[in-house]
Amino acid sequence: MNYLNPIYTEKTQCQDCYKCIRECPVKAIQVENGHATIIPELCVLCGHCVTICPAGAKKVRDDLSRAKQLLKLKSKVILSIAPSFASEFPGISSEVLVSAAKQLGFFGVSETAIGADLVSAQLAEDFTGSKLQKLYISSACPSAVEYIKHYLSEYTPYITDRASPLLAHTRLLKNLYGKDLGIVFVGPCIAKKREADIWSLPDCAIGFADFKRWLESAGIKLEAVRNAMGSSKKDKKTEPFIPYRAGKGSLYPVDGGMIASVKKYAKLDKFDTIAVAGISEIDKALRGLDLDALETPLFMELLACPGGCINGPLTSAGEAKALKRIRLLDYARSTKDTLDEKRPNMEGTIPVSPAKQKMHSEEEITLALRQVGKTEPKDELNCGSCGYDTCRAFCAAMLDHRAEKTMCVSYMRTLAQRKANGLMQTIPSGVVICDSSLKIIECNENFARMMGSDILSMYEAKPGMEGAAIEKISSISAIFQDVLAPNGPDIVEHEHREKRKVFQVSVFTIEKGEIACGVLQDVTAPQIRRDRVVKQAKKVIEKNLAVVQKIAFLLGENAAETEVTLNSIIESFSADEGDAE
Repeated sequence: MNYLNPIYTEKTQCQDCYKCIRECPVKAIQVENGHATIIPELCVLCGHCVTICPAGAKKVRDDLSRAKQLLKLKSKVILSIAPSFASEFPGISSEVLVSAAKQLGFFGVSETAIGADLVSAQLAEDFTGSKLQKLYISSACPSAVEYIKHYLSEYTPYITDRASPLLAHTRLLKNLYGKDLGIVFVGPCIAKKREADIWSLPDCAIGFADFKRWLESAGIKLEAVRNAMGSSKKDKKTEPFIPYRAGKGSLYPVDGGMIASVKKYAKLDKFDTIAVAGISEIDKALRGLDLDALETPLFMELLACPGGCINGPLTSAGEAKALKRIRLLDYARSTKDTLDEKRPNMEGTIPVSPAKQKMHSEEEITLALRQVGKTEPKDELNCGSCGYDTCRAFCAAMLDHRAEKTMCVSYMRTLAQRKANGLMQTIPSGVVICDSSLKIIECNENFARMMGSDILSMYEAKPGMEGAAIEKISSISAIFQDVLAPNGPDIVEHEHREKRKVFQVSVFTIEKGEIACGVLQDVTAPQIRRDRVVKQAKKVIEKNLAVVQKIAFLLGENAAETEVTLNSIIESFSADEGDAE
């Protein structure tokens, strides 16, 4: 099957946070070169990654241009508007929305909820039959259907073979207005884009935000349309929607709304009913369900979005869910209980194949664990920072080429510590790191040796000398104190005399006011003295030659003689270094 996944990653914005992996209920994310991308064949299009991505790197395919083009290509195009519009456009009546849509060029606007009524009526008829099975799972939410078919395929036979409200609605509109009718869906659901891709019913699907953007680009303001229409009451028999207004199918966007709608068509006395919203909750409700324990048939209404479609990924963010629900329920109260309409073909759920999950041997998992430094069970922290619940799940993803070693924080921390420790121990200078209390966090052996035999003995007894007071070891503590002061400098370079030794000390900030690092060079050491003489000689040459360029006529041969003398010093020391090697 060719997946045209509507969700993608803007790689330049992906910031290695792995939040999408942590939040994705099916782990349909692949990390490659630090960028988290969607795996189309595993994604169920719940859209949660889009709503929680802190960098906004997860994007939804923009089909607005397709919708605009459709208006040019088709003589008659209808806007199928999801029932959650009642919660999305507060204070805006359906008449205003219809008027605005017609200004864009639509022939008319029809409620997708009509399709929901068709589904409710069909299910009511199905449930009154004589042969009933133990479990029925709703097919209204395409994301929920995809999830079950992908990951809980043993429950696929229990999904009602009934069209989604959108599919039923578009089939009805085609029957009423002709096969050449163009249909654009607008709503809160990303999964509707896949329905449009697969069924070509509707022709394309856009989000509420896209519709608002379309109106804005056309210079149409809903408030202005409302004001232009005036406050005069219209004939109550006149419905703004075509072919008519929906019934209690308008309840579908809230959890439990489908069950309430079906009960308007049949009492369901022989059924137990339950509404479950959210992919994780669906998994909990179904996994391990013992069908033999069901004494009466069970109808399960499943919605991928917590709270229902009113909280879909393409709805407006930041608004209280309670207010959205109240507005939707208020609108639904004003509708008829049922619709009496000849139903089109009501069969068909979105075609999905079970996800192929490769099983890895214990040996493979153990080897992968070792690659990230986990050689014992105690090393498996299961911290979840990589996005996976357990270290073993993370390693399985590594084996599937969906994860990288660098995603493991404990591994990267250990690697960084090893590199830092290796650098500290091999660097010829003395290195000491202190905190704001002037306690040593870590130091290398060269620092201890510089401080004398007693301090070196302390280091040998406790490598790193963590917790030792720098004040009791060296008077360079005063330099640390200056740098660690609240408004202290970021770096201090100072030539410090201690006993018979002279140290070139550089103390710099690691964490402002909290941690500082000191690097010490013993300038009295023979090799260091040679290096300092060479360095100073080079500085003299550079400075002298700069002066020569400006006032050569005053210096004359003296400048050349000075350069020859200093160069001979440099060559002499360089020769000494070569002999030493």
